[in-house]
Amino acid sequence: MVMKYLFIRLQAGLAHGLLGYYYAITDTSSFNVSSNPIMVRVDQSINFIWFEPPSKNFNSMDFMVEWYGYLDIRKDGYYILFMECDDGCIMKLGDEVLINGWFEQPPTLYYSEPIYLSKGSYEVYIRYFNIGPFGLVKLGWVTPEGRVEDIPTEYLYTRRGDNVIVKGLPPGSVVEVWSSKMLDKAVVSDGGMAFLKVFRDRPVDGYFRILNNNEVIQSPIIRDIWGGDVFEVREVS
Repeated sequence: MVMKYLFIRLQAGLAHGLLGYYYAITDTSSFNVSSNPIMVRVDQSINFIWFEPPSKNFNSMDFMVEWYGYLDIRKDGYYILFMECDDGCIMKLGDEVLINGWFEQPPTLYYSEPIYLSKGSYEVYIRYFNIGPFGLVKLGWVTPEGRVEDIPTEYLYTRRGDNVIVKGLPPGSVVEVWSSKMLDKAVVSDGGMAFLKVFRDRPVDGYFRILNNNEVIQSPIIRDIWGGDVFEVREVS
């Protein structure tokens, strides 16, 4: 009997929005935060007004958020990025700090200088904190056409995690992920999973090779492989 293998994607790594790590502020005088995030989630847009903590896992309104992801520019031109925050916020595009308002304050609007952006992807990093009973943070832009708006979800994207996970394989097997070259390889754990790194600013089209004893299994070409993907390999006759 000739066995065939299906590579089933259980979870897509690509998500629209920004990946947020939410931390509790444990000491407002020294600005210490919890060692681990209290919550991690993908926020489709950054447009929040909080009268209560962002999650039932928080016991106060003293918290900090770090958002990571990419801004997809589809038209060349001059853009202005802006944030409104209560309390503090910082925004970076690539390595450049465009907005810096890192202190307690009432709702305050910050604009970047006009910046020329070519078509492509730009890494976005936002840090925000709130102290006290009210919190607000918004992210928007002024487009080359002069449109003022929250940045639409379809222009923001992120990966759900750093690892591509492949499940359902015999322990000790070797899994490789390829695009134009091999990107990473890993040995399947006793729990039947392999963790591979695919560090790119966009998903890639690629395939997997699985080496188990003298058998080599290769997947078909799979579109949009990225960190946070979860695949399961199943045998079918």
